[in-house]
Amino acid sequence: MKNIKNKDQQHLQLLEDVEFQPVFILGLHRSGTSILYKMLTAIGCFNPVTAYHLIDYNKLIDNHVNHSEEIAKRELTESFRQHGLEDRVIDKLKINADFAEEYGFLLGQQTSEMYITPKNLPLFKEMCKKIRFIAENSNPVLLKNPYDFSNFIYIKKIFPNAKFVFIHRHPLKTLSSTIKALDVLLKDKNPYTTRLYRLYNKIFENPLALFMVRFCFSRLSEIGVMFLTLNSSKGIRYYLKNINKLPKKDYVSIKYEDFCKDPQKNMEKILLSLEIKTNSKIDFTDFIKTRETQLDPGVMRLRRFICVFMKKYFKQFGYSLENVF
Repeated sequence: MKNIKNKDQQHLQLLEDVEFQPVFILGLHRSGTSILYKMLTAIGCFNPVTAYHLIDYNKLIDNHVNHSEEIAKRELTESFRQHGLEDRVIDKLKINADFAEEYGFLLGQQTSEMYITPKNLPLFKEMCKKIRFIAENSNPVLLKNPYDFSNFIYIKKIFPNAKFVFIHRHPLKTLSSTIKALDVLLKDKNPYTTRLYRLYNKIFENPLALFMVRFCFSRLSEIGVMFLTLNSSKGIRYYLKNINKLPKKDYVSIKYEDFCKDPQKNMEKILLSLEIKTNSKIDFTDFIKTRETQLDPGVMRLRRFICVFMKKYFKQFGYSLENVF
């Protein structure tokens, strides 16, 4: 993602009058934000943040102005293939230059935080303006970043026209899926993640750090489960405390479980809330690939602790230790 030369610097004046409406997809890690992002992107009514936007960030405008955007995208996709990358590995979602990605990677790459802060706000705004400018349409900018799940009040203050789609999933499932994803990412260095996340690359460059992280997040360790539980509960408490502060017209909240059962109905609900009208005839059931998420052994051992720690969230969304599926 880091380029030696910022080719866009000479074109930044083109962004001065660019405006955008942000639509945020927020939820805990592994709660279903990625598949929802993919489905909303497929409609064609949004401008999503893509792998191309993040990896070639410093030459997006330059490529567009010089009509070399499609060439750059083909080269990026081909570079993935040369590394044997067909999907993200952690969830089998196919990747190419247009794959919808998390903007948090850009924030983390160029600043110290992966969520929106006063420090990186100028970068975030510039990113949205770049995407809006090169898209040459008036579609909302579609954004996904689990790190901002506990940050939506600040976001709404900065962007009064922002809208939100919240997605929730059974905590035992999100925790188990996160542990599994980390286990895969830490087993072997992933070339795709390396290009997006500077800290990930640094961990693999430090044998001691790699050993410690692998130990903490191994599927047999309870340390990682406890850390993730504490981190997730922080986001959950923020959501429950602040969600009623958002105008009801500016957000929609869905459960991953309900979404998988009837994606068509839930997509209609989301689009209605976002005031998006489309003639798309997409059958959204085709996007849902049913696969059982095996509960992590550490999560199973600490399931009652997790339930007690997230009691209000379990109650709010009707989750229990008996209805995990």
